[in-house]
Amino acid sequence: MQVTRRRQHAGQAGKRRSWRRHLRTFGSLTAASQIESALSFATTAVLIRIAGSTGAGEVLFAQAVATVWFLLWDPRFEDAQQRFVPVERLRGHGCGTRLYIRLLRLDVAAGVLATLVGVVAVLAAAATGWISGDRFWLFLLALLAAGAATPSGSASSGFAIADQLARLGAIRLVLAVVGCLGTLAALLVAGPIGYLAATVVMALVSTSVLTTRACRRVREACGSPAVGPAALPVGLVPFLVKSSAAGSVSLASDTGLSVLAGLLGGPTLVTYLRIASAPGRLFSSFVSPVATQLYPRLAQASAEGRRSAVMRDTLRCSALIGGIGVITVVIATPLVGPLLTLVYGDGYVMLSTTALVLLAGAALRGGVVWGKVLPPALGFPGVRLAFLTVEGLCQLGALVGVTQIWVGASLVALAFAWSSLGLLALSTVGWFVVLWFLTRTLPGAEIPVSPRGSKAPADGSFA
Repeated sequence: MQVTRRRQHAGQAGKRRSWRRHLRTFGSLTAASQIESALSFATTAVLIRIAGSTGAGEVLFAQAVATVWFLLWDPRFEDAQQRFVPVERLRGHGCGTRLYIRLLRLDVAAGVLATLVGVVAVLAAAATGWISGDRFWLFLLALLAAGAATPSGSASSGFAIADQLARLGAIRLVLAVVGCLGTLAALLVAGPIGYLAATVVMALVSTSVLTTRACRRVREACGSPAVGPAALPVGLVPFLVKSSAAGSVSLASDTGLSVLAGLLGGPTLVTYLRIASAPGRLFSSFVSPVATQLYPRLAQASAEGRRSAVMRDTLRCSALIGGIGVITVVIATPLVGPLLTLVYGDGYVMLSTTALVLLAGAALRGGVVWGKVLPPALGFPGVRLAFLTVEGLCQLGALVGVTQIWVGASLVALAFAWSSLGLLALSTVGWFVVLWFLTRTLPGAEIPVSPRGSKAPADGSFA
């Protein structure tokens, strides 16, 4: 009896320590995401007050075009790293590190190549008169900044592989504060051009810091890189293609809206949508660390065949974040208008309803935040690609439709917000169908043996 009680007590104490560790990680990542979003909003507000709706729209449009450009080139190695590096790690000392560094180098090379081609394209567009001299500098600097930030995804995955996400959050927080101070100073001194030039410098600094520290953490966790030739893991290339396409489509559905809004409604519509989406983006930044933490857990549960663990983690996530989303929308209802006036000025209070509707949409999407990582974690990145492609095309189609029916940037933004909310409601239902479909192939709970020889908890609890 005493032995049994001691084991139960030890198990409960281990679970409490595990929960404290995961709460620490969530707190660190959430704080970093919230600070990044808040500082981004503050910088955007200063940009709008200095350059006006039209001038700020031009800057945001250039950044959106640069982002879309890199979406076409970015192979998004971070998903493949989190999926295959743990598998390679089991093959021997340093095998996981070798694969991680190889993919990181490929990511850097892809970013450099995309940047060079993009610079040539901008120069050619300016030489042929497709873009004006003012837009030339906007597009060039936005392109360089986006290129400098390309390897940051692989760097972040290194922290996840090494189980150092809490440390990643602390580093991101410091970099966000330093970057905001630098860009704001440049904006106040040199205007939009100085602001974009500062983003290039800060992106280079952030990427260098994250990449260096990520490599160090992976080496500590997986050992020094193994020497000698090694073939790529089986299934890596097909996974990489599908995962890359899915990630690009996911980002394009957001960034592509800004580009399309700039083409159809001009810089003012871009600015209005950016302002109205600010509360929703802030909420999304709050819940996004959940997906970051879920990815390695779901991938591990899938590899061990623990269907019950996958279902429990996803459903608990939906219940928790769904409740938080409802509370957030209720609290924000009387506050959105005054906050928009305080941050952006009296001229933007008419966007309060639009902002509230977009916040409700963000709350719906947050309820299925696990949809970002579930398909690739279970080995089905093509499912996410197909789902996001349909969702993104519907969002773009809705924007095209409302611009043809409604007149005026504020009315177009409001109409798009309502159509987006309806699409996100359907998307939420669709993700639960995907959850049921993908987990059918997994067996029930079992007691897997960890690489170190100890038994993992059968219920998939935090270890």
